[in-house]
Amino acid sequence: MANNTDNLFKHRFNGQNVTVHKKERIFKQYFAIDAYDISYSRFDGTESKVFRREVFERDADAVAILAYDVKTDEVALIEQFRIGALKDSDSPWLIEIVAGMIDGNERPEISAIRELKEEIGVCLKEDKLLRICEEYATPGGASEKTTVFIANADLSELANHGGLDIEGEDIRVFKAPLTEAYKQIGLGRIKNAVTILAIQYLLIEKEKVKQIFR
Repeated sequence: MANNTDNLFKHRFNGQNVTVHKKERIFKQYFAIDAYDISYSRFDGTESKVFRREVFERDADAVAILAYDVKTDEVALIEQFRIGALKDSDSPWLIEIVAGMIDGNERPEISAIRELKEEIGVCLKEDKLLRICEEYATPGGASEKTTVFIANADLSELANHGGLDIEGEDIRVFKAPLTEAYKQIGLGRIKNAVTILAIQYLLIEKEKVKQIFR
């Protein structure tokens, strides 16, 4: 049974089954857009027609970290302005977990440690990080991949403000019980996808996570 299930999730194709006929950067400012003329292998054994797709590029992948205090069963959350939510009916200030971009060839764990310090004032070592998954938020049009962590953190001295002025960040920092954070998802106050993912994962796997963090 396990083998049959494994086969269901086995990829039928890989990157070698995609042909890039042309690639050009058609826009570059704070973000970038690349245009591809591509074709790819189809599940019926044929090749697709050549078609054009534009891809939103940040030229780097990202990390997201849910800082969790095992002793108090609390998580660290932040609030900051997000231009993509400008038309939101409630507010373009979103409640999120710590996140940021990977610098160069930096390992995701190192990026996570840096972002925790910059955004919420929490300093910890790599062995306090639990990597839970990698996710593509909008792979139909954006290339960014985010590595998601849960951090074993002491939130007793959490900063109340974070971010780097040089990056235009203005971040409100607070902590809340895990169950309350989950409740706020249903109430529509937490709308950030990777934040929802991390909170739900921790709620489902909390006992396993606590065992790992002992």
